[in-house]
Order: sequence, then structure tokens, then C-alpha cells
Amino acid sequence: MIKLNFPNTPLGFEAFKQNLPSATVKNLTIGKYWILIETHYGAGLVANPSEYNKNEFVKYLHAVRGQSTNEIIDFCYSQNALKRAIGCATINSLINTVNLELSTENGLDVKADADEKIVVVGRFPGLGRKLPNAYVLERNPGPQDYPESAAPQLIPTCDRLIITASTWVNGSLETILSLVKNAHVSVIGPGTPMSPLLGRYGISRLAGFVTTNPKEISKLIARDAGVKQFKHFGRFGVLSIGN
Repeated sequence: MIKLNFPNTPLGFEAFKQNLPSATVKNLTIGKYWILIETHYGAGLVANPSEYNKNEFVKYLHAVRGQSTNEIIDFCYSQNALKRAIGCATINSLINTVNLELSTENGLDVKADADEKIVVVGRFPGLGRKLPNAYVLERNPGPQDYPESAAPQLIPTCDRLIITASTWVNGSLETILSLVKNAHVSVIGPGTPMSPLLGRYGISRLAGFVTTNPKEISKLIARDAGVKQFKHFGRFGVLSIGN
């Protein structure tokens, strides 16, 4: 994925602050791969961007639980990767609620013409099977990937751009979008904030995850489970927000 040395505030953060309800944080779970914040509105997920540290988890659990979401979402201003992620998960807990109306398609189900150029930021599971001709940008590129330094060459000329939600958390999404010329843009992954407000930044499609059983997902995340293990306790969906 693309990462900035000095992260910006997550895209749309100020707009989210003005439109989100206020709640109390019921619980925080940090695992090796995922972070979960629970409020009475719902549960929000983001990928864990840092090395797992039990002492750091305990510190943030005491600092976050029982606090107002208005205070915790301000963690998004932090330069600390884990603290920012907790702020983003809190935003998602207020947006990705069970009453969201989403289509049931997969985020990688793209109906593209044969001659369309597709660029994907992030090597998603199953990507090679679903989009075998896509150009993939990765921070740690594999043999079939391009390094993040290739973004200024690949993104402006693409017809479709699919971006991992982790770029929203680490603050690089805005920089990636600045390279877009005419592409149809999707942001996908369990950490995607499923809000139409992101449409104002040129994003047309959001694919994310709604937690329906946060108690069970929390248990699994605490045991370092990944999406494959906890996906049955929620639902994936797509929200179209633009042309």
C-alpha cells in the first residue's frame, strides 16, 4: 500500500465529525491483525497497522473504554499509527451499523471492459483470480506487484482504481486520489467507512463490512484471527455513491 512518512488526517475526517452521533465506547479489542471498537451504535473494524504489544493494548483499553466517541475520534490527529487506527475504528463504529442497506456483491467484483486498465492499491486475497490483469501497487511488492513509487505512472492512466481501506487509516488516501485523472474509484476492505460523504472526494464505490455479532468477533480478534475466521459474524456489502 502507499504510505506517507508524515500522515495526513484521514480523508473526510472533519466532515465525519460534523455528521456523526455521539456515543460511549463500550469496548476496544486489539489483535495482531485487527482492531475493533464497540459502541451502542455498532462495531467498527480497521486493520492493525502496528506490531502487537499487549502493554500498549492495556494502556489504550483503560484510556478509551467508557469515554465519549467525540474524544476518541480525535485520535485521528495523532502521528502514532495505533492511536490513529483506534480513532478510525471509532468512526467506523458509528457509520458501519447493522441498518445499512448494501448490495451483496464482493468488492473485487468489477464489471470492466476487456481493454480497461485496472490499478489496485494493495494485494487482496483472491485478487489474482478475480482480476488477473490488474496492476497491483504494494509497499512490499511481490514478484507480480509494482512498488509504491510506480503510483504516479500507473494511477493517472487507469480506468478503474481499487484502493485498500488501510490507506484511509494511514492518511495516504488523499495523496493517492490526487493522482487520479478520470478513473472510477473504489475503496474496499473491512475498515472502509461506508459513508456517502466520501463521494465528494471522487470516490464512487465503497465495499466494506458490517459486524452483526461484535462479541464473537472480539473474541476471535483477541486470538489473532483474520477475516476468514470472523467473516461469518458480519456481512460484506457495497455502497455505490457516485458515477
